[in-house]
Amino acid sequence: MKANETTLRGLIGGEQQLLVPLYQRPYSWEREQLATLWNDIELQADRIEQGKDNSHFLGSVVLAPGPENSPGRSQWLVVDGQQRLTTLMVALCALRDHQVAEDPLHRDRINETHLINKFSPGDLRYRLLPTQVDRQAFKDCVEGQPFGDTDSRIAGAYQFFRAKLVAVDDPADPHDIARIESIVLNRLNLVQIVVEDDDNAFRIFESINNTGMRLSQVDLIRNYVFMHLPTKGQYVYDVHWLPMQERLGPKGMDQLMYLALILDRGDEAQYNDTYRGHQELLRAVTMDNRNVEDRVENYVKDLARRARYLHQILEPSGETEIDARLRFLNEWKGSTAYPVIMRLLELRDSGDATDDEIVEAQRYIESFLVRRLIGGVATGSLNKIFMRLTRELTGEKPADTLRAGLSPARLYWSSDEQFRADIRSRAFYWQGRTAQQKLVLRRLEESYGAKEAVELSDKKITIEHVLPQSPTADWLEQLAADGDADRLHKELVHSLGNLTLSGYNSELGNMSFAKKRDFLSRSGLVMNQEIAKRERWGKTEIYSRADELASRAIEIWPSPMDVGPVGPSRDWTRLHAALAALPAGTWTTYGDLAELIGSHAVPVGAHLSTSQVFNAHRVLTVTGQVSKGFRWVDEGDDRDIHQVLRAEGIKLDDADRADPGQRISARELAELLDLPGALNLSEVELAADDDHVDVGEHEKRFFQQLGDARGPQAAGAVSRLLDWWRGRGGEVQFGRSAGASCAPFVKHGGETLAMVRFYATTVEVPFGTLKKRAPFNDPILRDELRRRFNEAPGVELPSAKLELYPSFEIDLMVDEAVWDVAVACLDWCVAQMKTDGGPSTT
Repeated sequence: MKANETTLRGLIGGEQQLLVPLYQRPYSWEREQLATLWNDIELQADRIEQGKDNSHFLGSVVLAPGPENSPGRSQWLVVDGQQRLTTLMVALCALRDHQVAEDPLHRDRINETHLINKFSPGDLRYRLLPTQVDRQAFKDCVEGQPFGDTDSRIAGAYQFFRAKLVAVDDPADPHDIARIESIVLNRLNLVQIVVEDDDNAFRIFESINNTGMRLSQVDLIRNYVFMHLPTKGQYVYDVHWLPMQERLGPKGMDQLMYLALILDRGDEAQYNDTYRGHQELLRAVTMDNRNVEDRVENYVKDLARRARYLHQILEPSGETEIDARLRFLNEWKGSTAYPVIMRLLELRDSGDATDDEIVEAQRYIESFLVRRLIGGVATGSLNKIFMRLTRELTGEKPADTLRAGLSPARLYWSSDEQFRADIRSRAFYWQGRTAQQKLVLRRLEESYGAKEAVELSDKKITIEHVLPQSPTADWLEQLAADGDADRLHKELVHSLGNLTLSGYNSELGNMSFAKKRDFLSRSGLVMNQEIAKRERWGKTEIYSRADELASRAIEIWPSPMDVGPVGPSRDWTRLHAALAALPAGTWTTYGDLAELIGSHAVPVGAHLSTSQVFNAHRVLTVTGQVSKGFRWVDEGDDRDIHQVLRAEGIKLDDADRADPGQRISARELAELLDLPGALNLSEVELAADDDHVDVGEHEKRFFQQLGDARGPQAAGAVSRLLDWWRGRGGEVQFGRSAGASCAPFVKHGGETLAMVRFYATTVEVPFGTLKKRAPFNDPILRDELRRRFNEAPGVELPSAKLELYPSFEIDLMVDEAVWDVAVACLDWCVAQMKTDGGPSTT
């Protein structure tokens, strides 16, 4: 073998082709792997902006001579590394298409320099040629053609990068996208290993992909430390290292090593280079050959001291205000703030800060997190913000230093005026995670001087929409007194003024406000008693409560120092991000987008008609039709919109109505953006047969709604399926929320898996939930389940929804052929779980 370090530019430069052989698996990177790569790219972009010249090691690529390799033609088989190599090439396509909107010359520049061999025939035209399964999708990507209906994950990767580029493109910075292109080409280092002609490429492939367990970074650091302790090693291990290791455990030790590096290097620390960073610190310690072991012992002592701080952060068991606020931070999952908390505890330990100063600093951290959450500010930059602050906290009024460091307008810590506006108008239900929303509501409840403690660990305590998500005719009639009922519902339903905590969520549902008042008046929570004092619940009452909560919130969470003017009345960032995240071959509606951002369909349509927004043409009316007033923003664009939609894989009927199965709902948009409402909706609170609840009432309500919506035949078909399932020893869940539902489920690996859910009008296959549970976290298994369902007449679940919640009309269950397929799919799922090694219900 021959090995050398290179970059993507060096690897794909010149007239050559990299061919992925047949024995390689199809392209399989999902959002988790793509997000890791993107985080590395963003980190490098920050370093370029700061004038730092370094790179990031991405991995290896092993090449062997290809069948067309000759003195006049360079072709190489990709023995290993095809996943990262394909990903980088797809990222180049996304960079090209993003920049073409500003200057069409970028198309030829990137194509001819990096993606194609301009004068080569046929498939030799492409500098990378994936396996047959992914080949057409990759060609479409390179040629800038719509993906159409494809099962290849290349379409999803392309969509991922398009969405990320939309999110980071700063109009005030003309060079930001160019920096990212430069990183992809020049700063992601690869080791290129070239196999000699007589080597067995497949044998090498097998060897590379059957390696043993790797040492962790903590293992490497420990080994390196004790290499420098030939005589004191046992003593240092017993007295310092072992107690630290026992206190924190493997995960905590990993956190400690990274946090220790941040405390020494600030935002220059990189998690992937933790071992290398500690190596460099230890080299500095051992540079002087005198008393080396004493210096290394002191190094370990410092780690052990910081381990005590981390242990207090992770397990704050005391009754002090510091510990109470640490518990809040942990429930918030605010680990990005740990470096600053570590520094504050260090300052207290050294006598440079008092307990009161630490508590005040914690209040600012909490306010910074809460105000940004309510304002809908993305959390991606939090880690860097807190890392930078560690260097600024030196002991001189740390609380004031922290507040000043978090206050610049670019960090989006809202003023009191903006905070009030956000509480009034933002769709709070979509912000952050459910636990964070509960924490905000708990803090607000505590401000009333409540005597009843709210236990967040109690799963019965849920977030209740007073104005329900699925309003009845009575609710809509009440809203109509204040204006357009549909518009007001979308604007108000997810706002903080309409939300509370309750243990009665299943009972409350979408019942009238008069009945809800009775439940809320008997609640031990003061905020619920306050709601119950109202005679009605509409626009005026929701805004009034929002204003009252805002006044309390301002007292709880202090403002930053001097901040700039209040921002624009409408922030379209989330809408743009949602459209950029639309999978290939899908569409959404103006109403879905309005619900997502807490607006109305009319301003959404007005914005899209005047702004150049990626995928805006895939926003249709609720009937799946192109809006009558649709025009391309570019007046010179004369394409037929229906032809464009068909070419992109959206199926239109004779009346040009889009296939409803390809529609992405507000719920699924929230899932694509990792918003909490998606989790709330996908993990619907269900009542199992053995939950000690009145399952009969839930079941009766489900079949009543199903019968009313689709008739007795559909209800009979579903009832027969549930009887069949129970006859095999299976269990059934019934939804507690207003929109009745039920699901046959399996207990597997300590978790409950529902493979299908029945609603009053649809049958849903919850891939969005299944993808988080073994064995269906394997996309190949999920796709097999999709294909099996698609064998039923009239059922066509799109591959674009393999991570979402596709559905089909429940009326189809009346057809014996569809019923048989559904039963067979449930049987197949159970068999897969048994093969996976876990117990199941049947």
